[in-house]
Amino acid sequence: MYKIRGKIIDIKNETITSKAGDQFEKMYITIEETNSGFDHIQQFEIFGKETIENIEGSKKLAHGQFVNIDFYIKSREFKGKFYNALMVKGIHIEDSVQRISEESTPF
Repeated sequence: MYKIRGKIIDIKNETITSKAGDQFEKMYITIEETNSGFDHIQQFEIFGKETIENIEGSKKLAHGQFVNIDFYIKSREFKGKFYNALMVKGIHIEDSVQRISEESTPF
């Protein structure tokens, strides 16, 4: 399991319909990493309506929030090529009081 901290810069929801007609939900969360000293932008996935509801819980994710994300890397092979996805295991939204005190520290 991996961890990352960043600021949410985009949230997208997608509904996927299978060949059998079943529908699945997917959420994409894009963050700008804040701990590395570089301007890295990463996109994470949450698959399934229940998983999205469990991870969000009572807290609503929004642009501009600082979050700590627990994730794992999922790899799939398709026609001889591998595709990787960063799959969310858990999200912790930082409260604004904690973030302000961290940003205002001169060191």
